[in-house]
Amino acid sequence: MLRNIFLICLACLAAPFAAAQALVPLPAQPDGVAWPTAGWETGVLPPEHADEIQELLDIAMVGNRGDLGGETHAVVIVHKGRLVAEVYRDGFGAGTRHMSWSLAKSVTSALVGRAVQLGLVENIDAPMPGVFPEDDPRAAITWRQWITMTDGLEYLEFESDILEANDVAQMMYGAGRFDVVGYIRDSFPLKYAPGTRWNYSTASFSLVGRALQNVIGVDTWCSTASSEAASEGASPQTPCSPADAPMAAWIDEVLFRPLGMDAQPEFDLSGTYLGGSHVWATARDYAKLGLLYLRDGVWDGERLLPEGWVDMTRTPPPGGPANFYGAGFWLLPGAGDAFYAQGHEGQTIFIVPSRDLIVVRLALMEENDANWEADLQWNLALARAFP
Repeated sequence: MLRNIFLICLACLAAPFAAAQALVPLPAQPDGVAWPTAGWETGVLPPEHADEIQELLDIAMVGNRGDLGGETHAVVIVHKGRLVAEVYRDGFGAGTRHMSWSLAKSVTSALVGRAVQLGLVENIDAPMPGVFPEDDPRAAITWRQWITMTDGLEYLEFESDILEANDVAQMMYGAGRFDVVGYIRDSFPLKYAPGTRWNYSTASFSLVGRALQNVIGVDTWCSTASSEAASEGASPQTPCSPADAPMAAWIDEVLFRPLGMDAQPEFDLSGTYLGGSHVWATARDYAKLGLLYLRDGVWDGERLLPEGWVDMTRTPPPGGPANFYGAGFWLLPGAGDAFYAQGHEGQTIFIVPSRDLIVVRLALMEENDANWEADLQWNLALARAFP
């Protein structure tokens, strides 16, 4: 069963500390350090631990897929706002876009934050609109419950290695691949009262992706974009693009471009943004997303995420159904202040506020508990090496 044992261990580790642990303050960008919108300012490793850090980088880069920890494609380390280490496996480089897998959930959570900041979503504790009929009990599930995976759907992702019984495999690559949202509507009824149980779910974030498209108003946004194009000399009769084109443009406008990210979201054939699993970006760009969260949602003097959004992200959901997951990010209560984005096959954005540190690792790693534990311990060892 994929990662079940690892999750149980995390829960046991966290449980005694869940109620008492206070959040470590998020550090501001140091004076004199440029924001990396146009490129990262470089720095040096802490001299007293440089050899130790280099050894950890070497350990990551020598592994192959079948080895403990798997095959690392890229590591980027940002300390106090500067790029201090960057290594790539042959065939990969600073300009190589890498599949996010579930790092996309953290991107999508950030997009919900942007929608709140822009006034498109007024209250994350209100029902998320537009993905279920009004008389469907699932229509009452809130934005917060979707992005904290406490929605209560009857859905199994970690519980089965058998493809025929694995809901994410069937949704993404089986019968649901052409219309993910339609497949979710037909296949996953409400099983538990929303907010009472945590269940890992790519389906949840795919629904959030579609809901964001509804909220921004694909037709309205497209009409606005067409009008702007017309004012710049293009034909006002130009037909509107399919649903994915305006959504991709909106994601770029409100998140990727402000951070200087050259990233690409993916969509299914029905035009739904695959917000739980499919974004392509470079290691440096994933580090920019990490920096946005490390800096409390502020970028170069502009607040992109609402005040308190990052603290909500790194806090377990209300009611205590899980203390190792926040809103699109994993937590380590009781084992330090780190929180992190994580994706299939070893993708991680590890954020440590007390060290003003971000570690991005992109990889090809076999899915098993030993590998994920090795990945976590490697990240924690790196964090301890930075002041």
